[in-house]
Amino acid sequence: MKILKKIFPYQNYLMLTIKLILVLSIFNAISLHLWHLASTNIFLLVLMFIPQILKKSSKMELPKEFELILLGFVIITLFLGKVSTVIAPIIFGIATGLIGFTILLFLYSSNQIKKNYLLMILFSLNFAIALGVVIELAKYYLKLGLGQAIDLTVYSFTMMNLTYVILGSIIASIIGYIYMKTHLNLFGKIIKMIKKSNPKLTLASDFSKEILELIKQGEKEKLEFKSTLRTNLHTNEIDKKIENNVLKTIIAFLNTRGGTLLIGVSDNKEIIGIEKDNFSNNDKFHLHLVNLIKQKIGKKYLSSIDFQTGKINNKTVVRIDCDKSKKSVFLREGKEEEFYIRAGPSTTELKASSLIDYINQRNKEKD
Repeated sequence: MKILKKIFPYQNYLMLTIKLILVLSIFNAISLHLWHLASTNIFLLVLMFIPQILKKSSKMELPKEFELILLGFVIITLFLGKVSTVIAPIIFGIATGLIGFTILLFLYSSNQIKKNYLLMILFSLNFAIALGVVIELAKYYLKLGLGQAIDLTVYSFTMMNLTYVILGSIIASIIGYIYMKTHLNLFGKIIKMIKKSNPKLTLASDFSKEILELIKQGEKEKLEFKSTLRTNLHTNEIDKKIENNVLKTIIAFLNTRGGTLLIGVSDNKEIIGIEKDNFSNNDKFHLHLVNLIKQKIGKKYLSSIDFQTGKINNKTVVRIDCDKSKKSVFLREGKEEEFYIRAGPSTTELKASSLIDYINQRNKEKD
């Protein structure tokens, strides 16, 4: 790992260089009608773009170590010559299959999907095969577009390529199955590395530990508990004042130094659970809270607020992390606006001269 870290500063340049070499090699192979070489290099080029594809489609960032290992594989395969026409699609199937398996494993570990081992294996298998088919289709239509003849040798080579990809994806599925049966440390380490690269995504196994640790600390300037989002526990009815108190806390964190709000935890550190709010599911809870923020705070501040949901002792707790806002944030109540900050473990409203002084002081700190 220490050797890999030394390469990190040059990683982007290396990745770009190899991508350019692959693109030039593909065009050269196509111009010379060397379809086997073009096919191999297309497989490699797609592998090189997988980190960017994952980041854009699922907002998941692969660790730099992954990208360097991928880069090393591509470089080695480029120098294997004819052997690479077999190795490239097999490794492509293994790599994409493992990526597909890791995505679902991470989503499960992040408490975003339910455990279903058969689904994970089938997804990793189909993920690799689908990408392999897309590449072969791209090659087919590229050849048609260039006016090249489609003969039986091309068909035969396409079938062999897909066979190798399927073989690789089966190997990946077997590795995934072995992991699920034996819990190899390898995938555990991979998940930790992905978690490190995606700090806003919390693993389910970590969530309860982190929340329990926060609850032990008790309420303070950057931490507050709310039993519910909208239900008055004394009357068991929806209470707009309860909703406003949650929004006031969020605004206070945004206006001060940021902070964390736990909904489903009482002031005396008891885990109540958001079930008391009587939403049909967690998505409805989240949607209601987001709509409240849009209506009474402003949707432009959602980028400064992160939501996480998890279970502790079969009770659901929502964690809301707020970053410090660059702009002053107000609670909109009809035609009026209210301004809140954190003062120790409590939320305080500022008015008139106190508000002006606070905002002036804040502007000086920015300067």
